[in-house]
Amino acid sequence: MFPAASITIPFEGQIASAVRVMPDTPPREALEALRLPPYAGMVVMHGGASKMTPEQIDTVRPLLTSVLAPLAEERRWLVVDGGTHAGAMAAMGEARRAIGGTFPLLGACPAGLIAYPGGPEPDDEHVPLDPWHSHFLFVDGDEFGIESDLLVGLLRAAEQPGVALIVNGGELVYHEALLHARLGNPLVIVAGTGRVADEIAAPNSERRKAMPPGAPLHIVSLEQMDEFAHLLDRLLAVTGS
Repeated sequence: MFPAASITIPFEGQIASAVRVMPDTPPREALEALRLPPYAGMVVMHGGASKMTPEQIDTVRPLLTSVLAPLAEERRWLVVDGGTHAGAMAAMGEARRAIGGTFPLLGACPAGLIAYPGGPEPDDEHVPLDPWHSHFLFVDGDEFGIESDLLVGLLRAAEQPGVALIVNGGELVYHEALLHARLGNPLVIVAGTGRVADEIAAPNSERRKAMPPGAPLHIVSLEQMDEFAHLLDRLLAVTGS
């Protein structure tokens, strides 16, 4: 039903590749199909998309451009997100471009809702992919959330140190955060980015209380960039050179 080989996507600034998979594809098989370059750790970012305000996106950019992207480049981490050209995902793509990054940046998204060169055109039902991601997983389906289980499952499938990063977000991001928490995956919540991230960060909020007891939550704020960098290094068990 689906092509065995990668789909080549000729963005204006670079060539990306994609593989189409079913929602129940084992995460390890999906990773193997992508033929990614070697990486030493994984950051799965769950962030706001079209409902992030321009002001919220502006507050997130320094964290991604000055901290996460340079660390991913130096440490050779794989960064994974939703892949569309919106909100935190577009900011992540911009961060990779801004530093001239070569680290793999993977987007996982519903196959029926995306637009890209050589594929569907952007319209009310098709959201453009971010042009600075290097790889994509097209998950068969036409609703956002069909990719969630696979996206969360990638963190352990790689058999590398991994962490989930929560930046802004709505109901879908909260659902994905809960999935990580139930699996015992480390979660880094960036307070000050708005919406669900701030709600989880608040110690007495209903969102926080609904997290499983003992969930490995790590709260940092946008003003704590050095602490954010040290935390990622510690959680990913990587030491500086």
